[in-house]
Amino acid sequence: MNPDENPRVSLMMLSYNSEKFIQAAVSSVVNQTYRNWELVISDDASTDGTWELVRRMASVEPRIRHFRNKANLGTPRNRAEASKHLTGDLIAHFDSDDVLYPDAVRLMVNAFAAKPDADLIYSDYSSMDAAGNIDGYVANPNPTSDLSGFGWKPFGMFRRSSFDRTEGYNTRINHCEDGDIFMQLVEHGKFYRIPHVLYARRSHADNVSRKNKHCRDCGERQVCNFMRVWSKHANYDPVTFTPLKK
Repeated sequence: MNPDENPRVSLMMLSYNSEKFIQAAVSSVVNQTYRNWELVISDDASTDGTWELVRRMASVEPRIRHFRNKANLGTPRNRAEASKHLTGDLIAHFDSDDVLYPDAVRLMVNAFAAKPDADLIYSDYSSMDAAGNIDGYVANPNPTSDLSGFGWKPFGMFRRSSFDRTEGYNTRINHCEDGDIFMQLVEHGKFYRIPHVLYARRSHADNVSRKNKHCRDCGERQVCNFMRVWSKHANYDPVTFTPLKK
């Protein structure tokens, strides 16, 4: 990729009973200053009005491609299904309750053009409450060779060619598939940070991340790529979650 190219960007959004927030999320994509994108929405058999709202938004915006699972698959399997529909050169996760700032995609594309060796790039982000009021700012750490301090960082984007070298989204686990794919991408790859706020992350009572178990309490450590790579760098036994003797 060089600065003169105009790569297609696939923004992947999962939805499940997201009626309250998804319109704001989709609108923030439609309002991007960078125009060569597709928004792939994979609905996980919502039981509220999410799917009907998605269909209405897609009817007026052809760059929105929407799919619905016949049954609820859970986040990792829904993510794997969504990934089958992506056609872009660059891929990003975007949650249905969050918001992108208008220049987010353009700045990411520029960053990949400036960093031809990059497999993944992430940004800083702001936090907001359920009503959409900004209430904080998070400066993500700069990349280091020690991956024990890293996991998925919003707003993150990666090359399709890098993704194709991984096993894809890990459907052997029931949560934290974003951290799993992050470790697959950067274990033998290059990753960089854009020190700008490109993403607003909404905090509310139904955040999926609130339900995730801590690694020490998770029974899926043996099949988790995040734990496999993290434990190597943290000098931990990935099965017992105890420090190894140096």
